[in-house]
Amino acid sequence: MTEVMAAAWRRHLPDVLAHVAGRAATVDQAVHPGDDGATGPRDLLRLLGQRNLLGLGAEPGDTGVAEVACLIELIAAECLSSAFSFWAHRMVIEYLREAGRDTPLGRLRAGLAAGTEVGSTAMAAALQERAGMRPVPVVATPHAGGYRLDGPIRWASNLVPGAAVVLPARVGDGGGRIVAVVRVGDPGVAVAPPRRLLALNATASSSITLTGAQVDAGHVVTDDLAAFVRRVRPVLLLLQTAFCLGLAGRALDEARRLIRGEGAVLVPDLEEAAARLAEAAEQARRAQHAPAAADPREITRLRYDAAQLTLAATRLEATASGGRGYATDTPANRRLREAAFLPVQSPSETQLRWELSQPATWPPPRHTATQPASTEPCRRARPS
Repeated sequence: MTEVMAAAWRRHLPDVLAHVAGRAATVDQAVHPGDDGATGPRDLLRLLGQRNLLGLGAEPGDTGVAEVACLIELIAAECLSSAFSFWAHRMVIEYLREAGRDTPLGRLRAGLAAGTEVGSTAMAAALQERAGMRPVPVVATPHAGGYRLDGPIRWASNLVPGAAVVLPARVGDGGGRIVAVVRVGDPGVAVAPPRRLLALNATASSSITLTGAQVDAGHVVTDDLAAFVRRVRPVLLLLQTAFCLGLAGRALDEARRLIRGEGAVLVPDLEEAAARLAEAAEQARRAQHAPAAADPREITRLRYDAAQLTLAATRLEATASGGRGYATDTPANRRLREAAFLPVQSPSETQLRWELSQPATWPPPRHTATQPASTEPCRRARPS
């Protein structure tokens, strides 16, 4: 992406962020988002697609994700539900990066980039298997021209009607693995009724049971799961880190505004958290410019640290807010509840800590990343 192109997308920020901020309270109060309602994923994805923002960093020749990470971070500062749905959708675009333009997957990718299609990432089981935790639970049985899929997907988001779900499956009892695409609403693809969550209800998240779901060869993304995970894992973790940094940065900004008088006793906590945020942001910017070159273990640590920082930052904002921070209709309380999701989001805190406790199992970086021109935290570019 050229510097001119990179700068051009920022002209849409005031409009996009005003839209996200304006609907944040309504999104937070959503119970079951409708297919086309103002609280569901489609509304934001259409807006971003109309402004050509969904495919930032995903064009041929692009090797970094700094621009899309910055956009996710800025959106998360206003509403984590919106940033999370964007992240889930953007990952599907990443999964289909190598699809030919005139193939079924290439046409799907074009629709995802335009915001006319909705993407759902269901790759948690693949990351768990590649980390040595447990095998992929969905079984793919070779069938005429494709596969029959059976098994559970324990959690996915953006599960609106017609959404394209990318998932891993093991081929029979052997060592074969595929990544395939099914649609919400296809025969044999049953989405469980969504449960009421502490926050992020608008992300249309639930579980899926596959029973005889059919996928043809044209909707198989890859039959090399190991190589696929090596390629997409750095981007997945870095974009998750981005929405952690956005939420943490906003919470600290608000805490700084609230701390006064006797609240000055909280200043050391604020300064410590701000220093941690600056360090994490600098590490993230460097890795975002060349994810494939970054040390996989360092990215795992960064994702874990960013989530821990976000929990601390939102708690600090709630503390500085006093009783108002305990009222569920306040932004401080919303951010506190949003952050509470991070320990269970895949890869969960348990998985990240387990991975970090193991000897290094991921291949080392193949080359050294170049130093970007700037690692200035992009949240400071957020329009006031």
